[in-house]
Amino acid sequence: MKQEFAIIEEWLPFEIHPDTPPEGILWKDYFPGMNPEAFFRQLDERGKKMGVRFGSQPLMSNSNLAMQGGEFAKEHGKYDAYHEAIFRAFFTDCKDIGSRSVILELSEDVGLDAVALDSAFESNIYLPRLQATTRKAKANGFSAAPTFVIDGYGSISGAQPIDTFRTILRGVEKATNLEPLATTN
Repeated sequence: MKQEFAIIEEWLPFEIHPDTPPEGILWKDYFPGMNPEAFFRQLDERGKKMGVRFGSQPLMSNSNLAMQGGEFAKEHGKYDAYHEAIFRAFFTDCKDIGSRSVILELSEDVGLDAVALDSAFESNIYLPRLQATTRKAKANGFSAAPTFVIDGYGSISGAQPIDTFRTILRGVEKATNLEPLATTN
């Protein structure tokens, strides 16, 4: 997409369920009537087409520390690698990304200083930023992650097919008389 369109991205932390207990909670307990196995099986089927695999994650982790870790990773130039590691750990490997030890291990795996990250957790240096962006997201009606905000269009909630983005971005280009960077079929 970045080769086709002039995209400036900024990832902001947003806790969808900040009330999740620190130890996490089973999906079926948080969402009575949900069938987590069927949900993740469906995600896996959809993800296969894009090379993304989903395990049957039984636990909804508290994402607070993982998101604070993302802010630390951003400041140290490792956000993309960290984000990918957290995503894979939670959705593919079914690890608890609410666990401090899991986050510290993943941070080391992507080349971050786990001792410095642990100190950041102790000082809560990133907590106010996380809380502020979560409040702002909720005030703007965002209730899903990811949510993409596109100037000249509005927002798109949740994972969507790549062609959805292409269609919207082409429409924005036309509406704003921008020249496309590249053309694709």
